[in-house]
Amino acid sequence: MAGEEHDVVTSNEALALLGVSRNTLYSLVKRGELIPLPANPALLRPKRLLFYRADILRLIAEGRRR
Repeated sequence: MAGEEHDVVTSNEALALLGVSRNTLYSLVKRGELIPLPANPALLRPKRLLFYRADILRLIAEGRRR
C-alpha cells in the first residue's frame, strides 16, 4: 500500500493490532522495541502516543518468526 510506511496509528490501534495489554505496549516502548513518534503539543494531547503502522507490522512479523 502506497504511503503505508508513514501511516500513523494511536496507542489504542497499536494495542488492537498487536493483541497485547497496555502494560506490554509500554514495556515494548521502554525496551526500545517500539519507538513512538514525537508528539506535537499544538495538535495532540502531550501524553498521546502515536506509532508508525509499519513498525507495528514489523513487530508482529518478528513475533511470528520466534
